[in-house]
Amino acid sequence: MGNFAWFSSTSDFLKELENPEFISSLKGKFRESFKEDPSIELVNSWTSEIVFLKKALQEIGGSIVLEYRIPGSGERADVILVSEGAEKNAVVIEMKGWRKGIEKNSFLYETDQNQPIQVNPIYQLMNYVGKIRFTSSSGDSFKVDGKVVLYHLDRMNNSEILVFRSEEKKLESFLKTVITRSDSNGNGIKFVQSVYKQNTALFDVIRQHLEELRQGAMETLVRKGFGLYGDQVKVYNRLIEAIEHNEEGQFIVAGGPGSGKTMIAVELLLRASGMNKQQSVLCYRNNRMIESLRKLFASKQAGLDTMIKFFSTGRPGNPGVAEKGWTANLNLAIFDESQRMKLENIRLAGKAARTTIFFFDEKQILSTEEEGTLDNFRNIYPKASFMELTGLYRNGLEYGKFVESLLNSKPDLPDLTDYDLSLFDKIGDMILELRKKQATGKTALVASFTESKGSLKEKKSIENVRVGYPLSSNFDKYKESGITIRWLMDPKTEYAPFWVDGECNKLDMCASVYGCQGFEADYVGLIWGRDLVWREKRFELGDNCEDSSGGRNNLKKLFMKGKMGDKEAYETARFLLINRYRILLTRGIKGTFIFCEDPETADFLRKSIHSSVLAQTKEDALS
Repeated sequence: MGNFAWFSSTSDFLKELENPEFISSLKGKFRESFKEDPSIELVNSWTSEIVFLKKALQEIGGSIVLEYRIPGSGERADVILVSEGAEKNAVVIEMKGWRKGIEKNSFLYETDQNQPIQVNPIYQLMNYVGKIRFTSSSGDSFKVDGKVVLYHLDRMNNSEILVFRSEEKKLESFLKTVITRSDSNGNGIKFVQSVYKQNTALFDVIRQHLEELRQGAMETLVRKGFGLYGDQVKVYNRLIEAIEHNEEGQFIVAGGPGSGKTMIAVELLLRASGMNKQQSVLCYRNNRMIESLRKLFASKQAGLDTMIKFFSTGRPGNPGVAEKGWTANLNLAIFDESQRMKLENIRLAGKAARTTIFFFDEKQILSTEEEGTLDNFRNIYPKASFMELTGLYRNGLEYGKFVESLLNSKPDLPDLTDYDLSLFDKIGDMILELRKKQATGKTALVASFTESKGSLKEKKSIENVRVGYPLSSNFDKYKESGITIRWLMDPKTEYAPFWVDGECNKLDMCASVYGCQGFEADYVGLIWGRDLVWREKRFELGDNCEDSSGGRNNLKKLFMKGKMGDKEAYETARFLLINRYRILLTRGIKGTFIFCEDPETADFLRKSIHSSVLAQTKEDALS
């Protein structure tokens, strides 16, 4: 995957272009690499691109790869040239066959394509370059640059990044300065075998560049590897237009784990504050996320933290933005994690501000009280604009598919690449491996809500021990381990230091699903409990569940009813547990390590992970 069509030298590539079957062979390689047929538009673009490349690469050395998939994403760069000389240089060439191109803004172009509004190719190129520099293992050793080629358009501005029709020599002159001729040093094959490696964290970038982001300097994020992809760009741009023009109405944005919802929500708020939209807020129900963001914002500018609000508090005397009693007249209200809203919250949220934006993922609903589904949003706001973030970018597309296949009990699991997934027989071994990873990133422990229920009032209570001996559930798996891991409990004093300041690296505390939703670390260790277990053909309710959040019909009560024979309660509890594990399994940016407390489930996970690794190993051998 990613090594679609690699040629060890440009001279070999140019020879191949003389073969009348070249395009046909590309189709076959594309199907083999990406498991789908190339579109007619893509095949036509290859034919046109070849004409330009024939003229531009005559005097250029190095190796070349076509349709290079950026590690950890579904994005593909058209052409990448890699120097085989002593200096490790790579040049991304993004080629566009547009016959009309009008720049609308720094994000979008108006073109003659079937979908006329396209991502600005300069932004797209910067995104690719930033991703390779900061989310690819090759970013540590290769200097990466790039050009955009508009091979059907005449020069219309002075941009040095853009190369136009009949400017093959201009591109050639640039390439000669960075792509050197020499005997092969193996640089090209090293580049195309790069894997996903996020080198910085979103909260750290926001902390360092908050004022630039407020002023709309989105290239700051692009340079650090947090550029927006195609669907993200279009969603972000549409929402920025609505905020800038004070549009009245509601916007509904759906997206799965890692699709960029929180990143876009925070960026929108910062940009709104930079536009002097003072009556703007970003709202959560998650008090852990609120306290962490407030600390982050307050550390950069006094008063900025007041833009982070609860959408629901449950306290009439101090209501949230989406509750009765809220009286402030807002310009903008952004609701993240709004799948956690009740119907009343959804109705009131749309009245709280002139412009209202909902970000939600109904697959992350955690209780029967949470009613933020697409059907409910559309029923309440039939005239609202609906948009969707389709990618899964935090952990990579393959890992996202892997998680869905795993939780849907499908034995035919997809190939897994660019992600560090491991199962450990001993929790001590998992913790030791996490400590090794701290040299290259932040680590954290998360756990299913079993064995102990937690106690905010008594921090030394046995109910706050998740791993150790004794446990309140009498589970004795850790009797001889000598390890004690406590629940992360207090949102005001523990969560911001844990997630934002890096105390999670101590690995002596773990977060439940409520304490990790919306957060991430480079490597996450998941303690898979006895609440959701594998039995024969699918995941079933296990032996124990202590998750009592969510009112009268909470998960623990549903779990117990289901175990006693209530089929409806059983399936509801199973659905909610699968949603929890979807969240727990997608908190790690670079990798997820698993220690499983149920032996049969551990055996199934071991076989599943092993089969995925074997499939990829076989594919690598055939490449």
